[in-house]
Amino acid sequence: MTTTIAPPAQVPDHVPAECVWNNDLAAFLHQGDDPHLAGARLHDGPGVIWVPTAAHGQPSWVFTRHELISEGFFDWEAFSSKRGANAAVMDASWLLLPVEADRPEHQHYRQVLNPLFTPSAINRRASAVQALCDELIDGFVARGRCEFISGFANILPNAIVIALLGLPRESLSHFLALEEQIIHGATPELCFAAGQQVIDLLKDHIAAQQADPAGAADVMQAILSGRMPDRAFTPSEILGFVYLMFVAGLDTVTSSLGWIMRHLAMDQALQQRLRDNPGDIPQAIEEFTRAFGVSAPSRTVARDMVFHGVPMKAGESVLLPTYLAGRDPRAWENPHVIDIDRRPRHVTFGTGPHVCLGVHLAKREMKVMLEAFLGRMRNVRLPADGRYAYHTSNTIGVDVLDLEWDPA
Repeated sequence: MTTTIAPPAQVPDHVPAECVWNNDLAAFLHQGDDPHLAGARLHDGPGVIWVPTAAHGQPSWVFTRHELISEGFFDWEAFSSKRGANAAVMDASWLLLPVEADRPEHQHYRQVLNPLFTPSAINRRASAVQALCDELIDGFVARGRCEFISGFANILPNAIVIALLGLPRESLSHFLALEEQIIHGATPELCFAAGQQVIDLLKDHIAAQQADPAGAADVMQAILSGRMPDRAFTPSEILGFVYLMFVAGLDTVTSSLGWIMRHLAMDQALQQRLRDNPGDIPQAIEEFTRAFGVSAPSRTVARDMVFHGVPMKAGESVLLPTYLAGRDPRAWENPHVIDIDRRPRHVTFGTGPHVCLGVHLAKREMKVMLEAFLGRMRNVRLPADGRYAYHTSNTIGVDVLDLEWDPA
């Protein structure tokens, strides 16, 4: 297994030598043309590794197997969702809510937004998703080719979130530039600076919405009127909700759309099956999301303990890479084969109490995209002169993807 050596790091005394993986995780994932295949090489090693620069340049435990990653999601008492890996790039005075909270607070926070993200609630937003999807495709379908990320995948989920928060559509390009710096900034300091700019803009937006609560978007109304059992939300809690709404799922959905379309552009048979049988699209989305996990959610070790034979200390960071869980050969036969009849029960959207709040919205965006592209284009493919680039920092996602097609 080829490795890329990271700068020397001080290994804590309690970390077993066989668990130390003194390499650069992002560089390791970037070897070859597919980070999912590159990352899968970790399945040949221990199920728990200690990586010196795994989390924003800081050391972290990394779980490499589906079973252990699932346990990390489920066992909230052992693996706290309170801030760990993000501490280097986020202000410690407030939390991303409801993600960075444990029970019982997490339950109170989450119930504020739950009614707005149920399947029936997302059905009521479906027409807006469809209209935006059609508008974007109208802009390039006649040309017979596009750069998929900048022309579609980066806009659709971001514009939907902007609308959910009641922000003006014209603010999208500015927020996209800041989001790019937050997610792909070269240093934690640059990520933090861009994040602070977003915070300042969102604080102004919160103040404007509070001044006119009746005119606020429904998501903002829910957040602004939210309460704990004995009090209203504090300004820091409101900011934590709104900031999370802005950042959560944006890069993940964009990245997922990129991997899905890249695969379909190389699988004409599957394209045609989904055109002929659009009822198969939901099960295809489950298989795509299994195979193309893009995130590595963080947890914090809640107490000194021994986890599957590995000693861990309270306060240490843990990463739960969904891109490793979905490709684990212990969990899936032929894990690198896309088989839409597999009907997998995966953990790409998390599991347990912190399962992704926006899962139904993300799946709806994927479904609308697939129906529109496959319905309006034939023989979607990678051009001979096409560009393709991807990133492996924080998430693994496609940055550039040229596509071309024949008229429908």
